[in-house]
Parts: sequence; C-alpha cells; structure tokens
Amino acid sequence: MTDDLQRDVGTPSGAPAAAALPPGAAPMSAQLTQVRVPLVEAAEALATPDEAGRLPIVLLPRTAFRIQNGLVAAGLLAFVVGLVFDLQLALRGGLLGIGVVLVILGVFRSFLVPVPEGSQAVLLRRGRFDRTLGPGNHVIPPWIIVSHLVTTREIPFDAPATEVPTSDDVRTNVDILLTFRIDAPERFVFTISAPDFDLVCQAACQDAIRLLVRGKDSDRILDLGQADAEQLRSVIGSALEPYGATVVRVVVTHVRPPLDFMLSRESRRLAAVQRAEEEERHALDVRRQADREDLERQRITARRSALELEAENEVARLERLETRLKDYPNAMRWDVGGQRLEIARALAANTRAMVQIGPGADVAASLLLHTVAETGDEPASVRPPEGPGAAAPPQRRPRRTAG
Repeated sequence: MTDDLQRDVGTPSGAPAAAALPPGAAPMSAQLTQVRVPLVEAAEALATPDEAGRLPIVLLPRTAFRIQNGLVAAGLLAFVVGLVFDLQLALRGGLLGIGVVLVILGVFRSFLVPVPEGSQAVLLRRGRFDRTLGPGNHVIPPWIIVSHLVTTREIPFDAPATEVPTSDDVRTNVDILLTFRIDAPERFVFTISAPDFDLVCQAACQDAIRLLVRGKDSDRILDLGQADAEQLRSVIGSALEPYGATVVRVVVTHVRPPLDFMLSRESRRLAAVQRAEEEERHALDVRRQADREDLERQRITARRSALELEAENEVARLERLETRLKDYPNAMRWDVGGQRLEIARALAANTRAMVQIGPGADVAASLLLHTVAETGDEPASVRPPEGPGAAAPPQRRPRRTAG
C-alpha cells in the first residue's frame, strides 16, 4: 500500500509541481492526491492523511474484480482433491463441502460493494461508464467494476501568487483559499487525475489573481473584499467546471505589497493624519479666538447698555429733582439751611475751625477765611464785600493753645 501510495501521489510524467507557478515563485508541493488500496480499506484510506497532512480525494481499488481469488482457488483445490483422489467417503464429502463453501464465500463477497460516507463510487460495465453509487453497502454483480471512489466533501485549496503587478506596476503578493466540490465524479476521474488537477487549479487561480490585481492600482490593492472574492470564484469556477468541479467559495487571506511601498504608504497616511490634526487644532484655535472676541464684544455691548441706562436714570433723576425744586423752593431752602446748620454744629466741635453764619457764606469760604486768619494774607477772592449792604467781617477767634 505504501509503494502504491507513493507512486500515485507524485505528479504525472515526472512534471514538477512548480510548473504552473510564475517565474521567481517558490516551488509548491501538491495539495491534491489519490491513493490505490483494496476496496475494503477505502473508508480508512479516505480518512487517513499522509505524512504531509493531505487527505486523498480519489481512491483507486487495487484490483478491478472483487472476487476473492484465494478463497475460490482454495475451494476449487479442495473440490478437485475430493473428486480425484480415492478417499474415504466421509473425507471426500468433507473436502467437497469445504470447497463449495469456499467458492461461495469467494464469489458472494464480490456482490457486496461498500461505499464510505462522504464519497461516491464510479461503476464500469464492459469497460464503459455505467453509473455512480452513493454511500452505503450495495449489491452489485461482480462483472460491474468499481473503478474509482471520489470524495464529495468540500476540498480546501491554497493558491498563493507572488509578485503580481498592479495597474501602476507595484509587485504584490496575494494568497487566496478556495474550496471546491466534485459534483460529477465520472467526469473528473475520466478527464484528469488528482495531481494533474492540482496543477490546473493552481494555474486557474494564478490567472484569476493576475487579472484581478492588474485591474487595480496600488492604493486599492489592500482593500480587496467580498466583491473581489466573488469575482475570483466566478473566474476560477468557469475554468474548473469542465472537470466536474464546482468552486464553492473564495477567501482572500493575504495581500502584501513590497515593504518599501508599505513604509511609504504608512508615512503618507501618518503625514495626512498629522496634517488633519493640525488643521483641527488650528480650527479649534480660530474658534476659540472668535468666541473670545464675541464674548468681549458682548461685554462691551453690555457695559455700553449699562452706561446708557445709568445715564438715562441720572437724567430722569435730575429732571425729577429740578421739577421738585421748582415746585417747592421754600422746602429746598429749608433743607439747605438745615444741612448747613448741621455742618456748622459739627465744625463747632473742632477747636481749629472757624464758623461763619450768615447769608452768602458757605463752608468752603469759612475754611478759606480760617486759612487767611492763620497766615495773615487776605486774597481778593475771599474779601468780604464792601458797601452798605455788605456783611460784617468775621471775627477772629484767638487760638487755643495747649496747657
């Protein structure tokens, strides 16, 4: 089984697995394999990965005919010995019975065809395709041959593409993961082998990725999304459909432009972010300055309104006061006289003050006269008027000295 597995897993005709890769790409190992084992070991073989961790997608029975040749030969030998040799009747009968049983077992087992779960069997009648069988145990005549067992599970396939140029000639590495399902096993096994299909799938993925990347510039290549994955699925599915395979989904797992390009893009993005931040700060400063100017303008307006209101209140107060003075002149004179009297009483308590009471006298004049009395000078502006109607000059009071 090991020799058959190693013989069937390799690429056909000695072709290298990297033949479908673009120049400069690293060689890739095959991802799709097929094995040759006995039909009774099919379930175990389809569920057992090889040393590289790959599960086979196609199984070829080691023998085309299902008749157990060993049992049939042993039964025929026992039957011939029982007929040819002169043996006792009991021994001859036993040999004949054993021979018949062995022949029946060898032939009866050939009618049972086990098909593992998750696979389909391709049947041949007289060397031509007859039909396919689903999972389960089936009773099939031995002259109908089981040629292949093909898995029906979704098969993952990794397809990296290196140094694919964009529309502005930036070399980019792109990696996609697709899953496909073999919906027509007979078309798949009679059209291509599993290792050859690996190369075809690689080539279809490389071509689809190249067309997709070539239609985008370097600024948009990092934004591959669901629409681009759907485009890849459609293009790759069209290439694999003649082989009976259907692409279920495609996922873009990795996009990596050159390191220098990424550093330049990062610096541009960082500069744009910094510029936007500076613009936001400048706008904030301008807004703050405008707010301060508006606030100062509002303060000036409020102060002006307060001054105008205060002036209006003062005008109204003076108008009312003037009206009252005109209406009540005697009350005004009485009020003024009373206030002068109070001032005179307050000054009388001061030993250094001189008080003058009479018409035309006021506190300021009295203070000036007090100053003149101390210095001996008498300015003309404070001399008492002369004439018959003039008031008598104020009397000088002697100073009081301490002690």
